[in-house]
Amino acid sequence: MIPMYERELKRMRQAVKAGRVRFTIHSLEELADEGYAEADAYHCILTGEIIEDQYDQAWRQTKYTIFGDARNGDEIGLIARFDSVPGIVVITVFQLEVSDYD
Repeated sequence: MIPMYERELKRMRQAVKAGRVRFTIHSLEELADEGYAEADAYHCILTGEIIEDQYDQAWRQTKYTIFGDARNGDEIGLIARFDSVPGIVVITVFQLEVSDYD
């Protein structure tokens, strides 16, 4: 685990376990297009690592890129941010390609 993101990842995992995860319409469409379900996004957060963050000017918040596993073992990634209520919002989900690791 990248030490600088330990606290954020712990909060995100707590949100998953407490059922405090919302999905954008875009993220739900991406899940369906890739053949995954919401449970795969949860699994990604629970098994994955935050690899980077980026400040979102529109939301005036930091969003986080997580690489982890879907339930079937596929490597997937997602981008999520913290919500105004204690929880997170999944913005998008994608299947990882070799180029994503560069």
